[in-house]
Amino acid sequence: MISAHVVNALNKHLYENEFDEFLRRRHDFFVHQKQWRPPSPDGRELDQFDTDAATYLIGIEDDRVVTSARLIPTSEPHMVSEVFPHLCEKSGVPRRPNWAELTRTFVVPDKRSSGLRGTLTQLCCAVMEYAFDEGLSAVGGVQETYFMPHHGALKWRAEPMGMAREVNGEWDIVAYIDVNEAALASVRKMLGIDRSLLVRRGTQLPFMERAEKRMNSDARSGWALCRHL
Repeated sequence: MISAHVVNALNKHLYENEFDEFLRRRHDFFVHQKQWRPPSPDGRELDQFDTDAATYLIGIEDDRVVTSARLIPTSEPHMVSEVFPHLCEKSGVPRRPNWAELTRTFVVPDKRSSGLRGTLTQLCCAVMEYAFDEGLSAVGGVQETYFMPHHGALKWRAEPMGMAREVNGEWDIVAYIDVNEAALASVRKMLGIDRSLLVRRGTQLPFMERAEKRMNSDARSGWALCRHL
């Protein structure tokens, strides 16, 4: 079973080795396996959404990184708003501090399983636990359509924002999952656990509080700019 470490800009210094391994695992998956991006000279995968707004859940088992997820408030620039807004023709692009975009998930090859108690479901459990603990209403984003049956198997309600479209040879859809106590209980029951998978070390400013601080800071900056125009 994984331990899902909550890592953000305020405590990332406590995870220097683990974060470096995480970025290298991301590079292996998104560059070499998925071929979504060109190779990076330093062997680490980063994109424009790896900002101070991001929170990472880094899944560690047997002292190595085996899975991860990145969460960003949808009130911030995020992958759906900046790259895939055309996939939200039904409901529009979400821009709410209590909705989190979930991206850059992976599971290392030797931990992938077709069963429902594997590492992917453990990561999903950690994501739901974190989202529930932080008072979020929904979590999701752009994803391959084959994830939708997995959500259904966990008895999660996933609401599509639009129609599925083919992107780079894969069928993608933007969907957000309701965060609630029943959803957390369901995935824990699937895994046969009644304990937390999260590990929180160092400073843990609440997810929405960080989002609201950034929104207020941006608003003040905008007001200051207007005064000088």
